[in-house]
Amino acid sequence: MADFYIEKLRISGDGEETSFVDFTDGLNIVCGPSNTGKSYIVEIIDFLFGSNRVPFDKTLGYDTFEMVIKTVRGTITLRRLLDSRKIYVNSSDKLIESGDYGTTSGKLNVNEDLWFKLMGIDDKHQIIKNRLFERQRLTMRSILHMVLIREDNVIQRQPVLMPRQNSAVPAFLSALYYLITGEDFTGMNAQVDKKIKEARKGAVIDYINERLSAFAARKNELSELPIEDTLLLQEKAESIFNEISKTEQQVSVAVNRSKHLLKGIYALGEQLTECNTLYDRYQALETQYAADIKRLSFIVEGEIHKKDIPHPDACPFCNGKIPPQDQKSYIEASAAELQRIKLQLNDLLQAESDIVAERMSLNERLHTLLAEKDDVDALVNHELKPKVSELKTSLQNYRRAIEIQNESNLITGYETTLKSELFEKMTEEDSEIEFKIKNHYGRTILDEIDAYLTRILVACKFDSFNSAYLSLSSFDVVVNGKGKETYGKGYRAFLNTVVALAFFEYLSERGKYSPGLLAIDSPILSLKERGSEQASNSMKSALFTYLLGHQSEGQIIIIENDIPPLNYEKANVIRFTKDPNNGRYGLLESVQ
Repeated sequence: MADFYIEKLRISGDGEETSFVDFTDGLNIVCGPSNTGKSYIVEIIDFLFGSNRVPFDKTLGYDTFEMVIKTVRGTITLRRLLDSRKIYVNSSDKLIESGDYGTTSGKLNVNEDLWFKLMGIDDKHQIIKNRLFERQRLTMRSILHMVLIREDNVIQRQPVLMPRQNSAVPAFLSALYYLITGEDFTGMNAQVDKKIKEARKGAVIDYINERLSAFAARKNELSELPIEDTLLLQEKAESIFNEISKTEQQVSVAVNRSKHLLKGIYALGEQLTECNTLYDRYQALETQYAADIKRLSFIVEGEIHKKDIPHPDACPFCNGKIPPQDQKSYIEASAAELQRIKLQLNDLLQAESDIVAERMSLNERLHTLLAEKDDVDALVNHELKPKVSELKTSLQNYRRAIEIQNESNLITGYETTLKSELFEKMTEEDSEIEFKIKNHYGRTILDEIDAYLTRILVACKFDSFNSAYLSLSSFDVVVNGKGKETYGKGYRAFLNTVVALAFFEYLSERGKYSPGLLAIDSPILSLKERGSEQASNSMKSALFTYLLGHQSEGQIIIIENDIPPLNYEKANVIRFTKDPNNGRYGLLESVQ
């Protein structure tokens, strides 16, 4: 925040009740109905800054105007009579000398020796005022129109920062640039600028020559490579591309066939496994049948030969008589069982023969499928894929040849253009050197200002907001791609207010010097919604909410008829009622 602010305005006259307006160092709002003298406040401040425009009609009886400025070092009182060109200053601040100050000239000047010193500008400066490098004094009047914004200026289509006279624009932009950077272009003149221009011209010529040398070297490299007609190369590349597509399709068909064969091989393998399992079981059963036949044959033979064995008549131990025993014969049963097993064995041998035949058939089919799959895999891996790889290599070579040809043609075109530019640069006549202040507003400054504009418009809830930036050509805001002049009065007033706020905050936070004061008359008085007669309450409320939350950049004085219903405890609100029986009628105590 600036270390000074306007503390009080005092308006007096013989026989008239003295009128006071007290301000604070943050946000001050003067509100009330029309014709209560609100706008006179800006006129009086301007008058005490040295304006020759009389604040109001002397027939009102008020002819003496005073402004009290509070600083961290003391108090400064400015006093000016209605018909005087001098301002008397009484100062307890050691930086500011007391005495009579002139408005345009004199030993002490209110616009150089008072306000500028409070801003920290101690020395007098000359700024460039036109394209011919002519200079003028840097004074507060150079920038005052961006500090005190009247009601008829706040709604204007023209950029609110720019002075009304086009001839004054370069001087204002030079003054603003000085506030931002502290640079007043001391020592710069047409001769100095001419040397700079010649140096730039030489640098451009050197750069073009370097590029031409680089292009020549590259063309020599390309000339060593074989170059064919581009159209012919394109045809060859297209032919190879088609052949690659055809071959890749063949690969796809072969791979699918290989997958199908592999599936058949897996199926035959499972069948062979089943056949072998069944064959092994038949072999085991055949062995069992053979063993049973041997066992039954042994029983039959035993029964046959048993009758040849003599039966003992007496016991060898006790010599007792042993009676003969009847024993059952197993020959008949064994013969029947033997016959049944032989029949089963014959059936088993027949089934085994069938299994063997089926297994041989499966093995033959499996061998055929394996052989076919090997042939397909060999075709894919040893013919088709190598062919695709070879074709792709050829296609890459053709494409590289096309790129070489195109690069050569492109370089030739660049060479022609650069040679033309070189000729123009070498033969251009030295025209009159002009000073163009806008060329010094670099991208860094503009980007920072764009950030301030965007942040404030977002915070103030501008209708359908998308983007905003400061146009260097018009030095005015462009919102959503449209210039401010395309909006109605109310929206122009709002945008002009935002621009003034953005520069006020930018100078306070990033500038070399800051005026520390911003007064705006009627920023939202005529704001209307598009297609409606209702005031845009959301934008009005958002603007005043923003002002209430940003009071650290310096003193702000807002003059408005009606203000949104908000909590104004943190602001200094001065209300005029235009009602002799209720509150303060207006600015001048003796005038109703």
